[in-house]
Amino acid sequence: MELATHFFHLIHQEKIPSTSISDTSIKALLDTQKDILLALPPKLQALILSVHSTNVNLYEKSQAFCSLYSQCMPQYELNMESIKLLQYALLSVVNAADLKHLKAHILRLNAAELITNQHARSLANFFTQSAFQAQQVKEEHKVLNLKTLSNELAQILKRLYELKLHDKYYKTLNQIYTNAQNHKFSIGITGVLSAGKSTFLNALLGKEVLGSSTIPETANLTILKYKDTESAEVFFWNTGEWEELKKAGQYDKSLQSFVLESERIFGTRLNDYITNTTKSEVITLDNLSTYTSANHESKLCNLVKEVTLLTPLKFLQNGVEIVDTPGLDDPITKREEITKAYITQCDLLIHVMNASCVATQIDIDFILESLLEQNISRLLIVLTRIDLISEKELAQSLEYTKTSLAAQLKKAEYSGDIDSIIERIDFIPVASFLALLHKTNRGEEAIKQGFSLEKTGIIAVENYLDKMLLGENSLKQKDILYLAYRGFLKTIEQCKEDMRLESILLNASENELEEMIANLKAEHERLFLQLDVKKQDLKAKQNDIEEFLNVLQKSMQKSLKREQERLQTRIFDEAVYGYTHGNPPSSERIGEILESGLSDCFSDVSRDFKYKLAKKITQILLDEHTDIKQPKVSFHAPKEQITQSVAKLKDSIPKLINAYSKGRENELSIKLQEIFNQSFELFTQVLMGKNKEVETKFLEYFSQILQAQEEILKTQIAEKDSILQNTLEKRQQNYTQEMRDSMQAKQKELTHIAEELAYITQALK
Repeated sequence: MELATHFFHLIHQEKIPSTSISDTSIKALLDTQKDILLALPPKLQALILSVHSTNVNLYEKSQAFCSLYSQCMPQYELNMESIKLLQYALLSVVNAADLKHLKAHILRLNAAELITNQHARSLANFFTQSAFQAQQVKEEHKVLNLKTLSNELAQILKRLYELKLHDKYYKTLNQIYTNAQNHKFSIGITGVLSAGKSTFLNALLGKEVLGSSTIPETANLTILKYKDTESAEVFFWNTGEWEELKKAGQYDKSLQSFVLESERIFGTRLNDYITNTTKSEVITLDNLSTYTSANHESKLCNLVKEVTLLTPLKFLQNGVEIVDTPGLDDPITKREEITKAYITQCDLLIHVMNASCVATQIDIDFILESLLEQNISRLLIVLTRIDLISEKELAQSLEYTKTSLAAQLKKAEYSGDIDSIIERIDFIPVASFLALLHKTNRGEEAIKQGFSLEKTGIIAVENYLDKMLLGENSLKQKDILYLAYRGFLKTIEQCKEDMRLESILLNASENELEEMIANLKAEHERLFLQLDVKKQDLKAKQNDIEEFLNVLQKSMQKSLKREQERLQTRIFDEAVYGYTHGNPPSSERIGEILESGLSDCFSDVSRDFKYKLAKKITQILLDEHTDIKQPKVSFHAPKEQITQSVAKLKDSIPKLINAYSKGRENELSIKLQEIFNQSFELFTQVLMGKNKEVETKFLEYFSQILQAQEEILKTQIAEKDSILQNTLEKRQQNYTQEMRDSMQAKQKELTHIAEELAYITQALK
């Protein structure tokens, strides 16, 4: 077995041990366990293959792993040698091309500190090499045509209707089929102000839809969708949201200026737009800039929260929508919150950066947050305005960005594989404006500057999107079909099982029937016992999260206290130095120290909180298998609290320093501590609020899991009871040979369809 030989050589640094692994032992194991091994999801396959002599003691203490091992190896004692036998057996039945799906799970195990960086890297390399070699062989054969498989799914549904099954199966099958046909693709576009998002998007769309200039033009979140006729709908802030902006403006001069300017310009007309419920207006595209341009004299953009833009652009056909965001450094924090909420729902994220000034701290924080917190598997970074710098400068920008990301991960003491994180990012340099010239029949101007359409980079972006998301054979389309075929297979298997039970009941003797009824009741009781066990397991996990959050909060408070003392000491030293030299520090000097110190402090603590929480969640949910969406946990350095703290300190500390003098330093120190305690308490409250939010989200998540399993269990019991009741009624009627033949024919056809579905599902994995 070449795959297993390579695995043992690379991972265990040994040949396959003949004492524990032989053809006889493998055959004996596969005779009974092959179907179980084939049915294992990628997460559990990765768990088995990750066991090594360096971590086996840790795995032996894991209840989840012991349960998995017992399921796969019921007749073998748990030890490293038997685990190697299991690994060999697994590698003898899996498709080598499927191993690429295990890489993400290995990274999560690494992040949870169950395997070392070196071991994770070795496994990732093995999966990548094996999948690549399998792909090379596969490409010699006919490439999987997803369009054909999509049509085949429709034909299978038609064949199933011909069998005249129970309506409940068709309801499920139709829902699965409809979801596959009507799937929407969402692309998020992010970046700081003036990064070149609008020009890039216009080039991608092939039309100047969004305004762009050296002054930030697009001031609102804009969602672009396809429609035969052009129009737009603008949504304004509601009363509650506007009051939040006004409240935040008390401590933020730029936001306060924004609110006051708006109220001055609109006066009493403000109430025509800012209403209790969110007001919207449908407008023409010709009038769009009036509502969205930061440069328009009307300043209506101040009152607009978001815009939906409908246009018949080819790129947006087939359910594609684009979320164009205002800058990540948008001073309107409420708009930033809305932006981040939309981004979590996007299928693909494109982050735009100016090639001449890449990797700002805002960029770095956002990229890492996307990859580590929001679990985005791939991120495309578009470097714009490459026509304004040399190739050497572009190469330096790329290298600087990667180095900055790695440095930030190290600073945050990230325990996972940093190289693997960086590998999940794709970079494409683009000359957006020159690409737009080509797309709008002005290509000669771009060619004069030495840029063909291909050289602008926009074709590379289109190819990337086609491969990842939009093409008929894209990875996204493949995932959609895989879920549809898997759903069909699951439904048909349930139908087969129900018909098998009905057939047995119809043909059973009276004694056999009584025994089967008793067995069904016992099975129902066993299922309810399993539900109780699951309930206890989820309760333990919830307690684990709550205990961890309590410890984490105390740890963060200690970190805050250290940072507070450091900043407080710096201010105190400045004051003492000023007293000594007869020149107390100015308000401007104090303000500079406070702004940089508080911002860095809160950002570092926020980042540490995020990474530690993400790692703990990975550990807790490692053995949780459910279709229910895991709650999103996002935590950012709270701009509003930072601004509020800075404003209070900038106002009070200069006055305090001027109120004391040389010889009264101890009194000053005591007063400084009181003021700093009050300001840092704001951030402590934010941490406490976030902890409560996380607790609530996971309590709801675990409740949903339990409720879903309870509903499934009750449905299973109700369906079996229904089958039993209907079958008993049939037994009392004349159950003819013709009816038996009809049922057998249906069962035979269902078996053929299930085999076809299983084959295609496996091919799509």
